[in-house]
Parts: sequence; structure tokens; C-alpha cells
Amino acid sequence: MSLVYKTFANVNLDDPFFDSLKSDYPKFVKWFMSKGGEKAYVSYNEDNEIDGFLYLKVEDEALVDMTPSFPKKKRVKLGTFKIVAHGTRLGERFVRKILDFALSKGLPEIYVTIFDKHEGLINLLERYGFEKVAVKNEITASGQEGVYFKPLTWRE
Repeated sequence: MSLVYKTFANVNLDDPFFDSLKSDYPKFVKWFMSKGGEKAYVSYNEDNEIDGFLYLKVEDEALVDMTPSFPKKKRVKLGTFKIVAHGTRLGERFVRKILDFALSKGLPEIYVTIFDKHEGLINLLERYGFEKVAVKNEITASGQEGVYFKPLTWRE
């Protein structure tokens, strides 16, 4: 199992790993293609198949497409986070990357939006202190997304 930080352009979007994301988010392919030069963490299993993907970005904007809304603030967003859980602690490795990224940027909070059907991912993030504090205003064919935040306190 290897974890690689690579550009979107060098990730195989046709890998079956992405099928559920394409299904949940009709604009996923267009969005993914627009990120060509940006980087994400990609995990490969022993058969060199993708079994994890994590895209992190720093935002500095108000979050107004959810209820409640949140004021403009610098924060880390988990733009895309998916793993194929198989008892290898892959999820924990990715959470560590998320926390390291936020720490390296000195940012006060992290957030992610997740459809309720992704119970395993929600449970993983809740174990690490993420809490559901809002819901996205848009309801799609896949349902409504919860908005999970993790506040961070850094000691100097």
C-alpha cells in the first residue's frame, strides 16, 4: 500500500474507485478535470488500484450554501475524501494527513460535507472530533449533505 501526493492530471479518473463519486455528484468529472494541476493524496493497494483519495484546500470565504451559514474565515476544506475501508487503518492515515495539513497552515478549523449514507466515513471523522453542525441547502438525488466541522486549537 502506498500513499502518493500527485496532480489530478496524473490520476486515472476511469478507475472504478471514482464510480460512486460520479454517481453522487453529476458535475464530478468536469470538476475533477478542472483541477488538473492541483494535488491530492492517492492511496494504492497491493494490486496498484486506487483505494483512497483526499483533496484538501484552503478556503477564505463565507459558507452561505448551508444552514446555518458561517462567516468568512480561513479554514481547510476536505474537497474530496473517499477510502475503501479494509481493516488496514487507511482511514487513520488519511486523517493524519488532514490534521498535518491544517497544522502546517496554522488554520483554526476543518470542514467537510458528506451524504448521510456514508456512515463509515462519518464514524471515522466523528472519532477524530468532527461534529455535524449544519446541512447543505441543496437536496440532490443522493440526499442532503451534512456539514461536519472540527475546530482546532494550536499550542505554541
